[in-house]
Amino acid sequence: MTGRVVAVLIAAGCWAGSEAAARDLARAQAPDGLVACPEQGAGFVRAKGARTCFRLSGRVGAGIDARTGAGARVAPSAAGRFAIDTRSESEYGPVRAFVRMGHGRP
Repeated sequence: MTGRVVAVLIAAGCWAGSEAAARDLARAQAPDGLVACPEQGAGFVRAKGARTCFRLSGRVGAGIDARTGAGARVAPSAAGRFAIDTRSESEYGPVRAFVRMGHGRP
């Protein structure tokens, strides 16, 4: 029982920190050389002089799997995902490419 309580407290602390970091990133300005693409949606940017807009996103999760009783053990667990979304306008209409890579449990 104690292992579960510790795991829940660690997970809650990580979750609270990630929410604050996400809010800070949402307010951050694009680095030099990148221009916002609000017409494509939140988070899209393009390089100066380019027509294609892109957005990089992802997430990482980590935790501890704890079992108590006769087969007691503690094991770390981790999962991650990374996505690239590109959008552009062509003479035939909108063009979109989306790639998502992941590892671990969703």
